Amino acid sequence: AGMPPEGIIKTRIAFEQLIGRGIGDTVRVSLTVPNPRKPEEIEAARQILADIAAGRVRTVVDFNQGGLNIISCPSCSRVENEAFVELAEQVRAMTQYAREYDITIAVMGCRVNGPGETDDADLGLWCGPNYVNLKRGPQTLGRYSYDSILTKLKEELDCLIRERATDRSSV
Repeated sequence: AGMPPEGIIKTRIAFEQLIGRGIGDTVRVSLTVPNPRKPEEIEAARQILADIAAGRVRTVVDFNQGGLNIISCPSCSRVENEAFVELAEQVRAMTQYAREYDITIAVMGCRVNGPGETDDADLGLWCGPNYVNLKRGPQTLGRYSYDSILTKLKEELDCLIRERATDRSSV
């Protein structure tokens, strides 16, 4: 899952080798888009299947994407605030200055899966109805309003970049 086009690319990487070899018979593309745009998931799945059928697949798969990786959930019915989708887009835009760093940021839309699914990310956001929880790995850093979370996330991202730069220079 993720925002287009990255979410489509990640799904394509995962499925084209499997489906191309006859493994599996269902493709589910999950994108972080508002509900009125959910048909884009079906269009993406059909395009992936059409490309596989036409032989337009990678012969060598490189899963080591490198750089900034933003993961976001598909905004299912458990999302308590539709502002989550806009927040995910704002996170992607705000963090572009860090695209060369191997950092994963997870943006999850609910308190059911969000707390656990953000544990493996360097920085994680999981959204409630009126607030966003910020995590660094499994450690919760605090709960912030939707209006203030981007500032807090940027502070933590800058801190993480500085720490990693210091770690590299001391090696």
